[in-house]
Amino acid sequence: MKARAKALVVLLAMGLAANGCALMLPPPSASDGNRLGAARRLVLARISSEENRATAETAAALLVNAVRDAGAIVGPREFLAEAKGLGLGPWAAGLLDRLQTVGWPTAEEGRVLREAFGITTLVMASVTTYEQVWGKYAKFTRVGVEASVYDARAERVLGRFGKDVEVEEMRGRAFQYALEQAVQDLGETLYPRTTFSVVNVWRYWRR
Repeated sequence: MKARAKALVVLLAMGLAANGCALMLPPPSASDGNRLGAARRLVLARISSEENRATAETAAALLVNAVRDAGAIVGPREFLAEAKGLGLGPWAAGLLDRLQTVGWPTAEEGRVLREAFGITTLVMASVTTYEQVWGKYAKFTRVGVEASVYDARAERVLGRFGKDVEVEEMRGRAFQYALEQAVQDLGETLYPRTTFSVVNVWRYWRR
């Protein structure tokens, strides 16, 4: 216990030395586990049903924020706003509706994404588990999320990455907390953290 406390003090001191919030580290390279590449990426929700839509879109929005440090990250609203400015609003809206349900861009759609928007990578976020179950003594909330990374140049899926979180006996916002944690863990898998956060250190200490 004392060793753990000392470690926490050291980590907090490091954070305070960086204005109390974060210590910047060099951006990850591909060899450091960056699975998003270096070009512009479009992050969308994969929606399995209308009942799933709100949860999937929330997960995708959280993932956009979780990987913001990677740079050149675009969400659906930003994409549609750009498309309208280019006179491609109806085309973009139709593309998003289809991609959020099933499939990947056609060769022609991929060409437009690259040439008009500079987007070469798509990241589709989906919620794979969203349930509560009773254990012997307590209720557990389980949330699983997955991201499929697609290269619009090579026209192939580069990988699928998933994270699952289980929360025990948390009242009020168990689903929200579990979803946030699962997406944060997924974001760190896709693009390893570039900052040291005192807030996150304290959060993990309190687990």
